[in-house]
Amino acid sequence: MHSDRTDARRAGAPPGETPNQAPSDPGGGLDRRALIAGAGSAIVAGVGAQAPAASAAVAAAPAAYRRIDAHTHFSSLKVLDALEKAEGKPFVLARTYRSKPALTDAAARLAILDRNEIDVHVLVPVPWLEAFPRVVHDRALAPQFARMMNDEIAAVVAAHPTRFKGVALLASVDPDAMIAELHRAVKELGFVGAYLPVGPTAKRVDHPDLEPLYRAIVDLDAMLWLHPSRPPLPEHVDAKTSKYQLWQQMGWPYDTTAAMYRIVFSGVFARHPGIRIITHHHGGIVPYYAGGMTGSWAASEEERTQLSEQVPRPYIDHFKKFYCDTACKDFVPKVLELALDFFGPDRLLFGSDTPFGAGNGQGFTSAALRSIEAMQIAPDVRATILSGNAQRILKIA
Repeated sequence: MHSDRTDARRAGAPPGETPNQAPSDPGGGLDRRALIAGAGSAIVAGVGAQAPAASAAVAAAPAAYRRIDAHTHFSSLKVLDALEKAEGKPFVLARTYRSKPALTDAAARLAILDRNEIDVHVLVPVPWLEAFPRVVHDRALAPQFARMMNDEIAAVVAAHPTRFKGVALLASVDPDAMIAELHRAVKELGFVGAYLPVGPTAKRVDHPDLEPLYRAIVDLDAMLWLHPSRPPLPEHVDAKTSKYQLWQQMGWPYDTTAAMYRIVFSGVFARHPGIRIITHHHGGIVPYYAGGMTGSWAASEEERTQLSEQVPRPYIDHFKKFYCDTACKDFVPKVLELALDFFGPDRLLFGSDTPFGAGNGQGFTSAALRSIEAMQIAPDVRATILSGNAQRILKIA
């Protein structure tokens, strides 16, 4: 697929060109790669952040490998409308969703892929059912909406099978229906896995109801995406709601980290050693705070506080069994290097969180790509992050 473009990359030509071909730009100056970097810088600057120069953002070596974005989002206005009608009130992020054509329109999404020389988008469905309390706890409605969303995504994938791969939405209220839908999604729809919302209003990841899910993910040789789902709950007992986007910007990385703790210390990896679980936003807080975690555990050991009887020491080694993506939202190559150092090169996958962020997804896409290009790593490691891991794990040819 896209053999001219891929061959050009492997031959060392910038994206969008073939070897020995002069850079082509309808504006007549910069090559396409520089334009992408510049566009990302302009978007970041437009929202008030300091934008690095394009020459500093892009690594010296040109991209000579495929690009598979393993964490993007897709939705359906048909499903969103039906969920809001069933719930009786709007979704908290409805305005954001409805303002982004690339979230619900395949043509707009393909434009992002082509503009950024990306081969494949893995489509993680939103919104999560947990955003609709009446629906998520209804054993009839929740599985119905999960199936509806999966069918919507399957139609997009079927229309563009070489550009999109699907991830299943599941309803955890009914474990039997959840597993049946996972089997349908993987075996009949060709999806590469499922996603599990995490946070204070979602079913806790160490709940017995989710044990069949972990077992089925292994049996199907699929992957499980964790995604934070915290609503704007207040941080203080005397407040009615969260302020300053704390619930999302700070609460979501915490919720990812808390889910990782519960998965590790409840023994999920011990019971299902082959399970593949990918965390969002480069592994939450864990890569930054690993030293604080190990230091605190050492103090607890001295005080003879037992965290878990199911998990052998050193505890930190079990956190390295997760996978993570590169959804970094800005130009932060050092942040991704921390994630790489912690999880290792075989567990870090290019992921952007597109089409959220500025520019209908271009901001987050450019930020992730520029950050990966600027990481101080060998070319083969960069290729592994950008596509090799996704090809291996998700079996993308």
